[in-house]
Amino acid sequence: MFQANVFTTASGLVWYTDKAKISTGGAAVTYNVALAPDFANTIYSAATQIPANSQEEIYVGVGNQLTVTGGCTIQEIGTASSGTAGVNAIVT
Repeated sequence: MFQANVFTTASGLVWYTDKAKISTGGAAVTYNVALAPDFANTIYSAATQIPANSQEEIYVGVGNQLTVTGGCTIQEIGTASSGTAGVNAIVT
């Protein structure tokens, strides 16, 4: 059975699944995703905020870098390939 990695910090952390679940504590956090291969561009034009005492599932993408600012728990969810499942599906 697959064991998901869980982190309490993420600064330029290369991600190995397609999604992440961010659970916040008593303060809001912000996050952004830098795109591979050179990490010069981000998915969002500005960091996105998650409110205090909440959780949110976000798309990161395999190989991209996740940065979260603030205290939280970050868990890998999804798979390494589910982000491209719709693109690779064959419709007959």
